[in-house]
Amino acid sequence: MLGLLGALFGPRVRLPRDNVTRLPRSARKAAKAEIAALQSALDKISALPGVADIKANGRVPRGFYDAVDEMHAAYDAYAAIVRKFLSVDQDAKQPGQPGGTAACYAGPMPVHQVEALAIYRATRSWRDFQSVAKDMGELGELLFNEIQSGHTGKDPEKIRMTGKAVQNGRIALAKNMRPCPFLDEGKQRCRIWEHRPIACRMHYPNGGGDAHRPDNEGYPKQAKAINIRLPVKQQVTMQQLDKRLLLELSPFMYAAMLQMLQLADGSLVQEVGEAPIKMQQDGRVSQRANRNVRHAKKFQKRPKTSKKKRK
Repeated sequence: MLGLLGALFGPRVRLPRDNVTRLPRSARKAAKAEIAALQSALDKISALPGVADIKANGRVPRGFYDAVDEMHAAYDAYAAIVRKFLSVDQDAKQPGQPGGTAACYAGPMPVHQVEALAIYRATRSWRDFQSVAKDMGELGELLFNEIQSGHTGKDPEKIRMTGKAVQNGRIALAKNMRPCPFLDEGKQRCRIWEHRPIACRMHYPNGGGDAHRPDNEGYPKQAKAINIRLPVKQQVTMQQLDKRLLLELSPFMYAAMLQMLQLADGSLVQEVGEAPIKMQQDGRVSQRANRNVRHAKKFQKRPKTSKKKRK
């Protein structure tokens, strides 16, 4: 009871991505067409035949990934309209862009199940996927340990997602300054930019990049941000769609990716009707042989055979 009262009335420290930005009515009215397109894309995904049988069949319906891309494109158009009505800095960089990668150290990022499927498909064929998966596993374990260290309940398995242990654990993970495994630190670019989740697309850090670095002394209180969330109706539709998929994935991206790897038994989750892709014994996708290299079979000299003399 004391823990519940503390969570409800005690001081709450949130990550900048958790702050709620209220939209003016004029912004919602101006983006009416974009909201309709967003709902249409979500309805299209929901109406795909066999969308609830992905876990059982190991495949997604035909057109699933295109529909997810359409949903993200509709959201981007919606956010572009809404942004004009908010006090977003003109030079504000989103997570994954050069100059905005400070937010890429404040994981883990929330993810919807349809997004997790698309990200898994886009990354599973990477040659360094094993090392990326290893990083995600280490971050997931680190987060779990940070949460457990702050949990005061009797049962270590029963932890409220909105409790202080989870909030403080996420902040402690960010303070470790471990980058998102999908961030290319050299190029300062997100490697899944086209498939990044709405949790990254909605986030607009304000007030300079240094304030959003988790190792900053004033973080997270001094890190101001604008978060353009899905409209309420589309949030409900997305939640219903997540439940309908029956994948039971974690709401956090790193854990969800590892669960996808386990559910798919290391293979790609392809669409119905797609030709199967061969996988190597080490779990990597088999690459096509380069037939233009010097040691290719077609360049090997064949032994000369003597011609039979004509009688």
